[in-house]
Amino acid sequence: MKLVITGSKGRLGSAVVAYAQAQGADVLGVDQVGVGNLSDYIVADLTDVGQVYDVLHGADAVIHLAAIPHARRFTSARTLSNNVASGYNVLLGAQHLGIRRVVMASSIQVMHRAGYHARARFQYLPLDEAHPPDPKDEYGLSKLMLEQAAEMFAHHYDMTTVSLRYVWVCPADDWASLPQKPPPDDAIDPLPFCVHSEDAARAAWLAATAPLPANTHTVAFIAAPDIRFDMDTSDFLRKFYPNVTLRTAFKSRETLVSLKRAEEAFGFVPKYRCHSEAEGRGIP
Repeated sequence: MKLVITGSKGRLGSAVVAYAQAQGADVLGVDQVGVGNLSDYIVADLTDVGQVYDVLHGADAVIHLAAIPHARRFTSARTLSNNVASGYNVLLGAQHLGIRRVVMASSIQVMHRAGYHARARFQYLPLDEAHPPDPKDEYGLSKLMLEQAAEMFAHHYDMTTVSLRYVWVCPADDWASLPQKPPPDDAIDPLPFCVHSEDAARAAWLAATAPLPANTHTVAFIAAPDIRFDMDTSDFLRKFYPNVTLRTAFKSRETLVSLKRAEEAFGFVPKYRCHSEAEGRGIP
């Protein structure tokens, strides 16, 4: 299997490349860092559709992770136009080249941005893929626009697409620092979600390789099964979301996002927990 992975030099991208290669895939990494090596890495500007066609040629599937990763790193307009153009070009190139499986990195930020000046307007918890999106900046908006683009290509252009709504991806080297101390009571909107980089990488691989129906677009949250703070979920909810409708009775430190879609659609179940080994931090 030939797999093209964009954003391959990033935190998530490098983990996905390593995981896919360990599964035996023929991987071509694409990014804008350094120079190409003529074997498994090439430098390309994905906002240029001609370069996209060049790097995608001959691929069986694409995992698109490349993006400006945060709001305010560049101007708002540049972040939005870069992320949307590069993602759209990947979908368009895949369609024209007959590549039927495209996995797109989306984000929890289509509905929750940490550090925003007001709390997220959740209608209910746990969050699931049916919850109305509510992006609050150009980054979250770019991810939502690409989810809509992936939906269009799946339904009208004979493709199977997957949008993975990642939460904060924690590198393996930093996982030992979890759980983190509880946020202060006056924190505006602390983000309680995280996922181990290896789990994030495995989710991308499963989304690219698992049997999925043709002409479908799957949106799925990818997260650890527990919150990253050293506190019970019920205490977190009382402090920060006391008036949100709860659709389930949360267990001790259970995450606030539903992981059901990812498991049912392509078999993803997180391996790593945020809390102590005694509680099953790394699940064999």
